Amino acid sequence: MSASPLGIVIPVMNQMEVTRKCIAYIRSHSNGQIPILIVDNGSRNEYMDELRSLSDYYIRNEENIGVIQAMDQAWQVLDTRYIMYLHNDLFILEPEFDVRVNRILTEVPFVGAAGFGGGHSVNCVGVRTSFTSNLIDAESHGTRLLEDYVPSVVLDGMCLIVRKELIQQIGGFVNHYSFHHYYDMDICLEAIYRGYKVITISISIDHPGSRTASQPEYAAWLGKKGLTDGDLFEMNRNRFMSKWGERQHVVVDSQFNYCDAHGPIYMKTT
Repeated sequence: MSASPLGIVIPVMNQMEVTRKCIAYIRSHSNGQIPILIVDNGSRNEYMDELRSLSDYYIRNEENIGVIQAMDQAWQVLDTRYIMYLHNDLFILEPEFDVRVNRILTEVPFVGAAGFGGGHSVNCVGVRTSFTSNLIDAESHGTRLLEDYVPSVVLDGMCLIVRKELIQQIGGFVNHYSFHHYYDMDICLEAIYRGYKVITISISIDHPGSRTASQPEYAAWLGKKGLTDGDLFEMNRNRFMSKWGERQHVVVDSQFNYCDAHGPIYMKTT
């Protein structure tokens, strides 16, 4: 087992400028040595050597296999208790962020998933109904998180810290969804209905967002499959609703009491 409880996974398709910046912020703002795995999802050949040099571990896919499938490759490589999936356009601004994250993951028992932005409620038609974070523009997206952490139901995929044991129990990283979208909500509900807690941690971050969806290469790649990003979103939303819709809604209070439309949800205690 790695000395670090966290291993970071960053799926990348080109976008070298933001990838360099993302990793530079991780390295300069972490207290310990956190292993970083880059999953190169069909980037141009000219970037391969630099991507290898930026990371501690490197997976190369000659073609883009999709974000979700890349995430599923990664957990099988890193030997850490938690896998921290990070968008390459998320910039961690908080010095020694890993000290806070590791402390909270140790203090709070049975955390299945954690992140840097999330909500305490979700409508199971696939709509997040609350959001809190410590983004630099947090108030534009919901509320600013003032506590160290809060119980949550769903997290934003910009940062997902997932217990490796949970991924193993599920049999992989939500690979019944296609390529992108809704994996973040799904893994959180998988955690909750297996008795694990979900938490949002207050870490100062910047996340410009939508970098992948705005790439011409991404649109062209989906186009070859006869899809647009909107099509993909609706396809995965329908899968989410088919799987979770019967629950109607899931909420949590400040004491980690979870419930859905049918009543309380069992949480692990031992």
